[in-house]
Amino acid sequence: MRATEVLKKDHAHVKEMFAELEEMSATAGKARQELLDRIAEELEIHTKIEEEIFYPAVQKVSSRIQHAKEEHARVASLLGDVEGRDPASAEFMAGVRELKTAVMHHVAEEEGPIFEEAARLGDPELERLGARLAERKDAVKTSPVQRGVRAVKQAARKIA
Repeated sequence: MRATEVLKKDHAHVKEMFAELEEMSATAGKARQELLDRIAEELEIHTKIEEEIFYPAVQKVSSRIQHAKEEHARVASLLGDVEGRDPASAEFMAGVRELKTAVMHHVAEEEGPIFEEAARLGDPELERLGARLAERKDAVKTSPVQRGVRAVKQAARKIA
């Protein structure tokens, strides 16, 4: 699978989870939090593999990578903000909507100009990158370190 297809699949999955989260009622605070935790994990893994594998390769043919990294930082900041809110509150959902807007803006830029520029690398290279992305994603998902990082973030949120 080409790198752009791997990343588009991730984008679609996160978009579906955001839609599901927006449908939940305020009385489903625990379920809202659990889904936000899953979204956060997906975004963190996706960002990690993009910045480790995809962006360095595409930087050869695109001048947009620094901006994409800045958008990743903004998404991480927004995610941290919403994670600290009461999941049953209106403020939580306002934060979720702001986070979703930032993610969808980033996705649009990535799937548009960045992926178009990435095509200049050629299909063989995009296939190779896709395999590396998938392999790294699996490794990060099953990593005890990644699970530990998420557990620490969740615990910090509960204390705050």
